[in-house]
Amino acid sequence: MTNKEITCFFCFEQFEVSLEIGSSFIGNDIEIYDCEICCNPNKLEYEVYDGEIIINNVGDGNE
Repeated sequence: MTNKEITCFFCFEQFEVSLEIGSSFIGNDIEIYDCEICCNPNKLEYEVYDGEIIINNVGDGNE
């Protein structure tokens, strides 16, 4: 499990999310995390390559 800090799309506060990535996973994923401060949902788009997690976008999920 890997922890990453993101900034909430709604309240702009930072909070930590736990991403559970398999050791052989390579590719893109999308998950929803509720902000620990304002409780609004944040759509997190990220990619995994060579075990490195790159966060591409944090949005409201209404795109």
